[in-house]
Amino acid sequence: MSCPTCQSENPDVAAFCHRCGTSQRASSRSTRTYAVQSSEGVNQFAVISTIMPHSNRETADNYRWAMIISAVLIIGATALGLLPIAIAAAAFLVPISYLVYIYDVNLWEDAPAPVVAGLFLVTGVLSVLVSLFFFDWVFADQFREFAASSRMGMDSFPLVPLLIFAVLLPVVAELVKNLPGVLLARMPQFDDMIDGLTFGVAAGTAYAAFETIVLYRSVFTSGDIRTDQGLATWVVVIINLMVIKSLIYGTASGIAVAAFSGKGEGYDGFTGYYVKNLGFAMVMNVLYWVGVRLAANLPYGQLIGLLWGFVILVVLVIRIRVMMQAALLEAAVEAAAKSDPSKRETFVESFCPECENMLLAGSHFCIVCGTSVRSSSHQARRGMGSPGDAPVGVADPGSDTGTGTTGGAP
Repeated sequence: MSCPTCQSENPDVAAFCHRCGTSQRASSRSTRTYAVQSSEGVNQFAVISTIMPHSNRETADNYRWAMIISAVLIIGATALGLLPIAIAAAAFLVPISYLVYIYDVNLWEDAPAPVVAGLFLVTGVLSVLVSLFFFDWVFADQFREFAASSRMGMDSFPLVPLLIFAVLLPVVAELVKNLPGVLLARMPQFDDMIDGLTFGVAAGTAYAAFETIVLYRSVFTSGDIRTDQGLATWVVVIINLMVIKSLIYGTASGIAVAAFSGKGEGYDGFTGYYVKNLGFAMVMNVLYWVGVRLAANLPYGQLIGLLWGFVILVVLVIRIRVMMQAALLEAAVEAAAKSDPSKRETFVESFCPECENMLLAGSHFCIVCGTSVRSSSHQARRGMGSPGDAPVGVADPGSDTGTGTTGGAP
């Protein structure tokens, strides 16, 4: 059976092309399954599979439940008045979970610890410096005026501090968050778009965590801040810091750095595509902070700000999924058209880490579930071989060999 997109030969039982991922069933071609997680749609709001593309359904569920349980404990600490613990834990929940994920999937084989620790620490230092520059060293008076205005209503809202802290600061912060990820994405071993996304998310969440600590450092030094009055407001603030802010920072930077990496092998660099997505990331950050700052002057302002942030997060998550889908499919089609072997395809018959069916040699996608080989972790891809491993006389993808609907890792 010939693929209508790339003309590669596939077994008659194939649901997806092993080279370009196109659905081989005419009745389902209008249904867009997400190449990173075939059980989900491209336009589905699914945070874990979006920011953790190397996870499968089982590991994604593990991370999801671990974060939910941790979030409940953090909210419980808030209710008990343990505000310093709650804020610190809320700030670092997502970035630490992300570091564990990167280590768990062994994303860069022998170099996960120095790469991730270096990225995290460098971004943290930059975050502290930028935050102190804006909140203490240069614009301290404007920040105090800005903070006081939330208790006075919209009539006395100061415009200049709004421009500084809701427009200028997010733009500068996005540039700073991109710096470590872009530097790493230039290296040959980290030039994949999924690597760029990972660097961006890691840098963005780390930046958010350290910025939160600087912004709320008075909580750690003052004994007068209590949660027995206004507990509901503090719970909303904690949820915003723990989930919304961290993920907005991470996904926005992930979009930009992924665009720097580009769709195929080798990084694209400072192209118009990168500038466009960097601008998009900046706009999303500005919209988030303008909405949050303005909402703070309204009744139930913290809750309104939380809901506004959720809307921004949905847009960012969908943008990543559409971006990754296009990159995975277009790169695979291009490789198939050129008949060039890729370092990201399989070179021996192995098994899909998602559905455990057999992967044909030379595959970019599983023919059963459509999951991209590029989204598999390095641990899973060790069994997929290398160009020198391809045996003579390996099964022809056009044959029916090894295409049963059940299978399992040996």
